[in-house]
Amino acid sequence: MNATTSNAFRTAGPIAAMVLAAGTLSSCVGPTGDAEVQTAASTPPATPDPTAVAEQLAADEEAQLPIPAADIPGWASEAVPADGSPGHQGTSSGWMSEHSAQRLVSTNGTLEAGSYQMQLACRGEGTITATVTTIDGATAGDSATCSNATVAFDATIPEAGLVTTLEHDGDPTIYALSVTRVG
Repeated sequence: MNATTSNAFRTAGPIAAMVLAAGTLSSCVGPTGDAEVQTAASTPPATPDPTAVAEQLAADEEAQLPIPAADIPGWASEAVPADGSPGHQGTSSGWMSEHSAQRLVSTNGTLEAGSYQMQLACRGEGTITATVTTIDGATAGDSATCSNATVAFDATIPEAGLVTTLEHDGDPTIYALSVTRVG
């Protein structure tokens, strides 16, 4: 081999190594173009907190009430018999909607056996249905439905305890329910 041939191999060797290294490094840079879009698209969107969503929906419904929620107890004391009324045993009040409460069950184990008159007042565009049973689940009276009105119905319990169930349907609605002993 002569000196000219040997210099060509010596120069070509390092150049080939640099070309090979450059090609290898370019493949280590990472994905570009479509590959980046696929990576971004495969990331699932953040899931909203279900509790926060429900609380926001309930707050939106509260804004639809016919009076502010803080004023409901005052309204209730005028809408149905209240403390100081003859035979008055208790009054409950509040509001119901799709995301705040659609069903409320209240058990009063201290009511003695006897006859009672229940008065249910509702204001708003929804409907509330009340049913009464004994502690063991026997029917204690007819159900009553109220929609932007006040209705009265009777309950008779053969032994202590009364369970009242309120069920809501429709738009947000306020309610007041009183229990008065009549016999």
